[in-house]
Amino acid sequence: MKKNPIIIILSSLLIVVVGVIGYWALTQEKDPVNAPVNDLNKDQSQSIEGNAIIDWIDFVKLNGLSYSGLYDGVLVDSSDMTDHVVGEVKFKLADVVSNPDYRTKDGDAAFLAIGTKLYEVKGFKHEELIAAKDDRAIGGYRLYVGEAFNKTHNRNFKDIPYDKVSQIELYKMNEMTPYRTLIDNEKSDFIHLLKSGEYTPNYTSNSQNGDPTYYQMVFYTEDEPIAYSFSIADDGDHVFFHPWDTSIVDNRIRTLLAE
Repeated sequence: MKKNPIIIILSSLLIVVVGVIGYWALTQEKDPVNAPVNDLNKDQSQSIEGNAIIDWIDFVKLNGLSYSGLYDGVLVDSSDMTDHVVGEVKFKLADVVSNPDYRTKDGDAAFLAIGTKLYEVKGFKHEELIAAKDDRAIGGYRLYVGEAFNKTHNRNFKDIPYDKVSQIELYKMNEMTPYRTLIDNEKSDFIHLLKSGEYTPNYTSNSQNGDPTYYQMVFYTEDEPIAYSFSIADDGDHVFFHPWDTSIVDNRIRTLLAE
């Protein structure tokens, strides 16, 4: 039986078309071996988009070093600040980065705004401590400590040299001016009550009457450029703070916390 020449021609054309389409598809696939390294890393470590909610700690990365926010430290004297800029924030991660595989790079910060400058502090190497101006921080600066330095300098409540505390300033939360300063006997009584607190790690504050009232305690010690700072709260039932685990303090401390 003779084959219809028209059918033969159409079949040949179909084969050619399928072959062309297949070749085009193959050329569009990325070759992971020959692809640029930046393309491979982009999706995994440099892409800011993902589907994770990331609870960032307060940090900034500059010159290959990572610094953590020193939440329990207050600059004693603003004249200890220098004009030497260590670095500047280039990218703010909070509320922007949702990729858990994102690798931080120089200029990244969790919460500092883009353009924020970080300065050297007198008496410290730049890899130990740096600071950013912050009108919402006691002392006017937000402090950041280098990882290596932070590991060797403990700043828990028990690490305060109590015998060298010169005064204690008390602040209402989010206020930059102290409402009361404790010295002499009041200072000693305040420290004694805190040290005598009862450790209650599983304590849950009473919220029936609303949120607890929070205060900030700043302990200034002799010859130290960074003061110690801790919060203390009163929920109506108890006064408590967190020297490590939660500690409930004798209610007599309310007299010293009062304005």
